[in-house]
Amino acid sequence: MNYVMCLGEALVDFIAQTKVPDLGASELFRRAPGGAVSNVAVGVARLGDHARFAGTLSKDAFGSFLLRTLARENVNVDNVRLVDAATTLAFVARGESGARDFFFVRRPGADSLLQASDLVEEEVKGAAIFHFGGVLLASEPARSTSLLAARWARNGGALVSFDPNARPALFASAEDMRAALREGCSLAHLIKLSDEDLAAIGAPSDDPRRLFEGATEAIALTRGAAGASWFTKDGESGTVRAPRVEAVDTTGAGDATTAGVLHVLASKMRRGGARGATAVRDAVRADVLDVAVRYGCAAGTLACLREGAIPSLQTPEAVEAMLSRSE
Repeated sequence: MNYVMCLGEALVDFIAQTKVPDLGASELFRRAPGGAVSNVAVGVARLGDHARFAGTLSKDAFGSFLLRTLARENVNVDNVRLVDAATTLAFVARGESGARDFFFVRRPGADSLLQASDLVEEEVKGAAIFHFGGVLLASEPARSTSLLAARWARNGGALVSFDPNARPALFASAEDMRAALREGCSLAHLIKLSDEDLAAIGAPSDDPRRLFEGATEAIALTRGAAGASWFTKDGESGTVRAPRVEAVDTTGAGDATTAGVLHVLASKMRRGGARGATAVRDAVRADVLDVAVRYGCAAGTLACLREGAIPSLQTPEAVEAMLSRSE
């Protein structure tokens, strides 16, 4: 039970020239491994935890590149299946204000073909933490598979974490996206989301606690340079300030934050040694959640100091140094 299983997408980002406001204006693009859930898996591994990635990758050259990247980063890839569909490509532009423009090539992408038969139920149930994201909820069969796996994990006593990571361009409609992401939220003990995700889900930005339904015990809301807030089901809450830095690139900062939060919660689960509903509630109680979100904010801040998502993910020593600087 000492591993964090991350189920979701691994794709290739083509990142436009810096500060070009839209994709059509860029003449040059830089290739980088991407996908929020695979970024989190790498982030968890760099922080010293046993990370596993579960999903489907393409047999094409880009899929091979992604598989090599995950393995090189010490992420267990035994739960990866190779398929004939092409790798999903995400073209990303970053403007002056930090706003991003996305264009996806996914018809269908290899990541969207995940089926229940690709997963080993006992391995999903055996995780200390099971983390999944909203991208695979955009289409079948990956949507049903992701939701089923979350139920397996919850029934097995794992702490279930969900990042909506709303990408409207991937869904058939805004209504379909809201319904899918809301269902994902209801299956998770911990929801990590941004202000943009709240708006996409249709939840009020001033009260994310309306998402407390189903299994949800805690919410971590990231707000960029403003830091993050956390909320528990029993009414406790807190705010964490982000350390002040001159950001170079915010790509992947949210994933670094998620990895940091999961690292602290995984440590708590290991120390407790127990599983099930009581152990999960103990891992996301207010005092633990506050430490986890502070650690996550430090990791997310560090990720803003280098270009790219995976290259900017940091070691425990670097995160601890940032934490001490911000105290």
